[in-house]
Amino acid sequence: SNVPDVILINAKTNNPKSIELVRLIKTMDKLKTIPVALFATSDYAFENFFMKNCGADSFIHVNQTTLVSDINLLVSLSGSSALSIPVQSDIMKDAIMSKLFSLAKNLDSVEKIVEGFVDVVTEFCEVPAAAVYLIENGTPTEYYVTGSNFTETETKEFLTVCTDDFEKMHPDLNLSKIVPQKVHTKNRLDSYRTGTVPLSSYQCIGLTSELKENIGMLSIVKEGNFTARQLDLVKYCANQCSLILENAILMKKKNQFEKRVRKAFSRFVPEQIIDQLVDEADTSDTVASGEKRVIAILFSDIRSFTSISELNKPETIVAFLNRYFTIMVNIIKKHGGTIDKFIGDAIMALFGAPVSYEDNARRAVAAAYEMRQALPSVPLEDLVMPEGMQFNIGIGIHYGDVTVGSIGSADKTDYTVIGDSVNLASRLEGLTKTYGVQLLVSEDVKNDIKGADFIFRYLDDVKVKGKTKGVPIYAVDRNQEEFSIEYRDCYSKGLDLYKQGVFNLAKEYFEKSLAACPNDKASKLMLERCEEFIKNPPESWDGAITFHTK
Repeated sequence: SNVPDVILINAKTNNPKSIELVRLIKTMDKLKTIPVALFATSDYAFENFFMKNCGADSFIHVNQTTLVSDINLLVSLSGSSALSIPVQSDIMKDAIMSKLFSLAKNLDSVEKIVEGFVDVVTEFCEVPAAAVYLIENGTPTEYYVTGSNFTETETKEFLTVCTDDFEKMHPDLNLSKIVPQKVHTKNRLDSYRTGTVPLSSYQCIGLTSELKENIGMLSIVKEGNFTARQLDLVKYCANQCSLILENAILMKKKNQFEKRVRKAFSRFVPEQIIDQLVDEADTSDTVASGEKRVIAILFSDIRSFTSISELNKPETIVAFLNRYFTIMVNIIKKHGGTIDKFIGDAIMALFGAPVSYEDNARRAVAAAYEMRQALPSVPLEDLVMPEGMQFNIGIGIHYGDVTVGSIGSADKTDYTVIGDSVNLASRLEGLTKTYGVQLLVSEDVKNDIKGADFIFRYLDDVKVKGKTKGVPIYAVDRNQEEFSIEYRDCYSKGLDLYKQGVFNLAKEYFEKSLAACPNDKASKLMLERCEEFIKNPPESWDGAITFHTK
């Protein structure tokens, strides 16, 4: 046999990397069943992730006492009980294989692989001209090289013959618009042509994938006749390089797809999150199948958008929303959030999916705070607002358990989150109108942040639709000076008495908080409730008001 029993690769090999060598070997029919081991000195640590994903069969630390037993163990994986006796090898083919093997470091460039392929073919087969045709993503591409002693007419005639042959292989492809790309070679092609003998010998060899599908063609021409040895070598070159070219084409397709995905996702997802998702794509499928996570969910909504829409043309509304969304989405992405969806004029954003941070709740509130600050910068342009109304938004945030994953049908799926926490965040956004605030968060958000980064103002305990347990809710003020100490003290005492059911005394404190801040909608609301509950005391009062609407 001319096939090795085992293959040992230095783990520290860097050009190409050892992991690339292992993967290349495992893609080749003749070699992929041979056990491959990476070896290193005893001070080198093989990382678990590397060992799991590189594809090697064994990992060996060079140690005098265990080296022989390690190699014997590796040999046993091949199904052989002893090392084979080497046979005489083909030196020329070994040299070709060595040169082609070195091309693996350029798998990210089809052009460089073709360039190296042409170098090997012209050198070992001693031809002054070669052309390579490939099918990349269903589109034909053509590469060629000729010696400097070829005239323009000779080059054109050579490429015409090549194209005709390739068209016979692929009559369904449109080759009329194909543009030949000249590649560079290190070889002196002029030395393979004397000019005294006609270019009378031409050969074309199909390039096939591992699944025996045609992926291209190699064409060569020379003076005189090809020897049997030259034909054998050129076929060997074509067969061995086909798999490398196939992998390079797949890599190019993957990179182009990744660029398109990045371009599409970058509108809604921060660049660093895209990087992390791409890095983790081959090692984790937990998100796709669904998983439980604790994340922060943010909902924002434009105030009185229906009234605004009634006063404006559809194209004006669409143009305005695009300007508004651009500003808000950039802020959300800046703080590490991702856009889950747009619902009319509303935005649903996630902090903690697909990539999670230690401070998801803080990031969500920081984004909401900046969104509120950015409102004056949103260009209204020709948007007509209802009389006496200013452009405004409401934002609700909750921090809690959700199910994360790709949800949908066989035809269409969306990466999203579901659960009660999502519903609560949406309800909180709706309550901003009720309490007259722009930014409302649950107590879970406040408790997770724990620091003094924001000014939280306790407003009420609420039971949203479908829930029996009260949820403490908090406004997030711009600063401490937005409301006076007197107001804060009176509202806090009034709320405490209100929760205890002492509505008469609570009413007095809410009157004082309203006097301290006449435009405070929350004080007016609580005052009206106290007056109503004094007249009609609620049954089984537990301090939380129930809302029956969404």
